[in-house]
Amino acid sequence: MSKVSEQVNQMIAKAEKAAEAFRSYSQLDVDRIVASMARAGVSKERRLAELAVEETGIGNVPDKIIKNHFGAHVVYEYMRGKPSVGVIEEEDGIISIAEPYGIIAAVTPVTNPAATTLFKSLIALKGRNVICFAFHPKAQKCSEEAARIMYQAAVAAGAPLDCIQWISEPSIEATEALMKHPDVAMVIATGGGAMVKAAYSSGHPALGVGPGNVPVFIEKTAKLEMAIPDVIASKTFDNGTICSSDQSVIFDDAEVAERALQLFKENGAYLCSEEEKASLEAVMFDKERGVPAMAIVGKTPQYIAQLAGFTVPAEVKMLMVPLTTTGPQDWMSHEKLSPVLGWYIVDSREKAISAAVCQLEFGGAGHSAVVFTENEEVAKEFALSVPANRVVWNQPSVHGTIGALYNDLVPSLTLGCGAMGGNITTENVGFKNLLNIKRVARRKVA
Repeated sequence: MSKVSEQVNQMIAKAEKAAEAFRSYSQLDVDRIVASMARAGVSKERRLAELAVEETGIGNVPDKIIKNHFGAHVVYEYMRGKPSVGVIEEEDGIISIAEPYGIIAAVTPVTNPAATTLFKSLIALKGRNVICFAFHPKAQKCSEEAARIMYQAAVAAGAPLDCIQWISEPSIEATEALMKHPDVAMVIATGGGAMVKAAYSSGHPALGVGPGNVPVFIEKTAKLEMAIPDVIASKTFDNGTICSSDQSVIFDDAEVAERALQLFKENGAYLCSEEEKASLEAVMFDKERGVPAMAIVGKTPQYIAQLAGFTVPAEVKMLMVPLTTTGPQDWMSHEKLSPVLGWYIVDSREKAISAAVCQLEFGGAGHSAVVFTENEEVAKEFALSVPANRVVWNQPSVHGTIGALYNDLVPSLTLGCGAMGGNITTENVGFKNLLNIKRVARRKVA
């Protein structure tokens, strides 16, 4: 047995003891513990944001503070008061009883390291599960600190020892050993495609995500004074690192597109020439793997432009590039994970919707899509047509898809893509996905 396997075995042995003890906890016990964790996460949200940017070089501190607040406070507020222990519901003669899965193996990404750790810790312990993390190697320190904060707060409130653990020396071997360990009950994976695929190949039930590549249809009746600021706020949030950030805006009317592009410029966008677009393409993608190049992920538009060989003013918030298609033939219509946005103009609603479908099918099937329109029938037609499991209407993509802020979607940092995206669920993953529900069926009265 390798040293890595032995370390994982020791961690799981501790987790089994914690899980056994946790099964006897009451709803009051659990709610006290998660409340303590949420308070601790919020109290350290700034420090964790600073650590994440310092360690990874991705994103920016103000937006990571918001992410951390969301992952701790907003998620907790959604869970607060909701049952997760024992009998949680009775409806139509069916009594639903919540039990823990047990040991959850969790993988976290480099783009949202602390926030995802806060979030997954909360939703796991809300269901009396214990959780063992494998962090992204480039975000090990800040992720560890987030887990440590949550663990100490949980234990201080009465949680069993070793209810939150993590691999201290990250490696692919260690992550695989954790996910494949026979005593793990479920894997919840947020990260790159290869890691999520490995989670689904672990031999355990797994909750995963897929790439976003979100299309934004700005239909001719849209209120541009709302749509354009919303797109900019979403696309520039944490320098474009959230998977549901906008990747292309699609117009069905040339005149509307002209006015919209002018508004983009007035609000901080830089419209690139064809030559600048070509220079960006050369540095922005790892074409062999078909993913964004790590050199540009979560960087500023000034940094990315300089890497591509041109300069933009300091006040520029994002770069925009013209697209020839929303399919794989134009690399700039791929997911970019940076403040770089494509634009595409067609001459009908049908063509615009087809363009959105095309973009999702080749690079974001099952994830999310956005429509700005004042015509409800158009919004419904769009939603019925696109292969996306979250369609937000007249809302910024990032802030809408993660839930709770602009709508009543479950607040989450793990967005399921369903069968279209190779995932087990279409939902915004929350604590209910980590409850093992038993059902008692009453006999019907004849």
